[in-house]
Amino acid sequence: MELLSNQPAGRWIARCGGPRVGAAVWIGLWACGCSQTMRFQQADQGEQADIDTFLHEHLQAQPMVTVAEAYRAMLLLADGQEEYTDFESRRAALEARGIIRRAWDLQREACIDRGSVAYMVCRILQIRGGVNARILGRLGMGDRRYAARELVYLDMMPAGASYRYLTGGELVDLLAEADRYMARHDMYEEEAVDIADVLESDVMPTTQPADESGSGR
Repeated sequence: MELLSNQPAGRWIARCGGPRVGAAVWIGLWACGCSQTMRFQQADQGEQADIDTFLHEHLQAQPMVTVAEAYRAMLLLADGQEEYTDFESRRAALEARGIIRRAWDLQREACIDRGSVAYMVCRILQIRGGVNARILGRLGMGDRRYAARELVYLDMMPAGASYRYLTGGELVDLLAEADRYMARHDMYEEEAVDIADVLESDVMPTTQPADESGSGR
């Protein structure tokens, strides 16, 4: 169910099973408050916070995650470091790598759904999914819905509708699960190093060791 796509409502309802099912879905969305929500200030704060604050404080406090925050989090997962500083550069990088689809046209301040985030995670982790996901997903038909199902199957995401908004706590939990998945499947080139531990260990000698002649040169 591609809630945040630019697809006309009539076509979206038809894909979901016709007027009867479509009406039920729309009623459910209205009852859950799933109409598109914009959070301008939150998007700004999510982009401006330092990485530690962003991951451990900012996201944890958010009942919904903006597209800007999700894009930043996905690139941190993919790269392990901060290489981009603004939304447009992050969007361009994600598009170039095939992690997001240009057709989605997600807005920076809009809240993002579970399916969109699941799709990005599957692309980063190179999770292909089942036959339907590989064939129909490649054509853009239910790609995000199948991605969400796959992450639920892998116990990386709790069960729930793919069109429901993702909370900050859910995103942090998903990032942790994705990190463990990458470690289990040897997707890291080398073991991560805690810079603080390295600095505190004082392993580097302050002077050169003396040679056998005792000259120190």
